[in-house]
Amino acid sequence: MSSTSSYQYLSRLENALKQHDSWRTGECLNLIASENFSSPQTRGMLVTDFANRYTAPDKFYRGTRFMDEVQALAEEVARKVYNAKYADVRATSGHAADLAIMLSLLERGDKVVSVGVEHGGYPGISHLGLGKLLGLKNTYFAFDDEAVNIDVASTTRMLELERPRLIIFGSSFIPFPQPVREVSSVLDGEATCVYDGSHVMGILAGGEFQDPLREGCSLLFGSTHKSLPGPQGGLILGNNEETFRQVSSQIHPGIIDNVHWNRVAALAVSLLEMMQFGKTYAQAVVRNSQALAKGLASRGVAVRGAVQGYSKSHQVLLECDKSRGELYGKRLEDSNIIIDNGGRVGTAEATRMGMGPAEMDQVAELMSYAILGKKPADFTKKKVKTLVKDFKTPRYVLKAVADSGGE
Repeated sequence: MSSTSSYQYLSRLENALKQHDSWRTGECLNLIASENFSSPQTRGMLVTDFANRYTAPDKFYRGTRFMDEVQALAEEVARKVYNAKYADVRATSGHAADLAIMLSLLERGDKVVSVGVEHGGYPGISHLGLGKLLGLKNTYFAFDDEAVNIDVASTTRMLELERPRLIIFGSSFIPFPQPVREVSSVLDGEATCVYDGSHVMGILAGGEFQDPLREGCSLLFGSTHKSLPGPQGGLILGNNEETFRQVSSQIHPGIIDNVHWNRVAALAVSLLEMMQFGKTYAQAVVRNSQALAKGLASRGVAVRGAVQGYSKSHQVLLECDKSRGELYGKRLEDSNIIIDNGGRVGTAEATRMGMGPAEMDQVAELMSYAILGKKPADFTKKKVKTLVKDFKTPRYVLKAVADSGGE
């Protein structure tokens, strides 16, 4: 038996968490596009007694009336924020929402179209992920690399030939609105069109980017913790009752059993923040992306999508291959600037913490120091620490009811 005691393990655990919080939230500039910073009110919901409790649609468990009330509230707010007739907050992740939709709408051997992995599509729904596991035939949109978007003309020809059953818009790398209206009309209702908005749910909530439910998609779904500053989880929305019910009715017990009700309560807070501040927040995010991209380009850092204005989302895409992306990621991390290894830079969290275009220009300069090797890492790291110390508190946050006068 190991001589290491439980308390020694606990000490290691607590130390790792403390060091992480001190470094990532106190000294680093977080620019990962798939992350955000939740408000104290949102985080507070995650440590309530809801974290330990179950419910079930058939009311097998007793004592659930307040959790039922929170579910109803969260779904009502979600419908209002996204102008949707139907909402389901039970998916525990964006991937779980993908799984629910693909399992409910497809059968083994069916064809599904999405953005290819090599063009920034989500691997989880590709032939590498759910496509393989569910026995589907994955086909991919024709893609215009220069425009960083779906090629409508070539995709139209492909769809007419392949006749897929499901078309999934959205992708992991998504600087520009996708041509949903043009593509969804090609098969004239023969295929079901849905939109994985995992990355852009926050800016969609503010009325920016595009409007999938009115451009031809039966469902809008995705993660709740990227440009949407909520807890990690998923959300499914729709205006087509038949398609929505087909998916929603299969979630329990086949796909999700324990919904994690503390997460749903936290999501409700984040959606209320979007109801109050979503438009202002979304506009600020896009403004910051454009400012950051222009600042990088002016300093010699190659950015994709220049002809289209670099970005209309929370993402800025650096021009780089796999090896160069890993190099950029390492150099930036050494300077306390955190991105992923794909050259994808996100402005949602920086916006959430109160940064604007002026700060984005400073960020661009600091990034150029690291990426182009203009300054040593210790120099840039010191500058980053100085910059972030004034941006420690999230904006676009609701006051506590006691402080708001009950508004």
